[in-house]
Amino acid sequence: LNVALRQQLDLYVCLRPVRYYEGTPSPVKQPELTDMVIFRENAEDIYAGIEWKAGSAEADKVIKFLREEMGVSKIRFPEQCGIGVKPCSEEGTKRLVRAAIEYAITNDRDSVTLVHKGNIMKFTEGAFKDWGYQLAREEFGGELIDGGPWVKIKNPNTGKEIVVKDVIADAFLQQILLRPAEYDVIACMN
Repeated sequence: LNVALRQQLDLYVCLRPVRYYEGTPSPVKQPELTDMVIFRENAEDIYAGIEWKAGSAEADKVIKFLREEMGVSKIRFPEQCGIGVKPCSEEGTKRLVRAAIEYAITNDRDSVTLVHKGNIMKFTEGAFKDWGYQLAREEFGGELIDGGPWVKIKNPNTGKEIVVKDVIADAFLQQILLRPAEYDVIACMN
């Protein structure tokens, strides 16, 4: 029911504030520096729910199509393999990143970080990163920092600079434990 409502109502942002509460045990070196807000894609990517069970006629049909029509040879165990589709659109990406940047402006935050796996999934996660930077430049007047790709935006309410940057998901997961203060507003797929 939860997923059906989210899809029907197009609730595309999963908004997750993350902060430390004093006195709570934590493995983080300086947990009091943790204060971030995560904007996670809630309608596209794996949340689109496009998948077929291993061994089903539908999964077999998709695997056959991928192998025979698209020349895909990277499915290691095709005989018993579930298949899912990971849609990532320019429109979906831009509305999520727009919401994150608008939040950063309204709440006077220091940065927006695009978290992705673009090093592996160039045409979905990599496109997410590229479209996010494009939006920051075109809609918010972002200027490249040292030739890019990082961008700086001037907060129209305070005049303060907001940095739009990116990080690969693996590095992000390590860095939020070691250097949580470097992350403020996060925009990511699933």
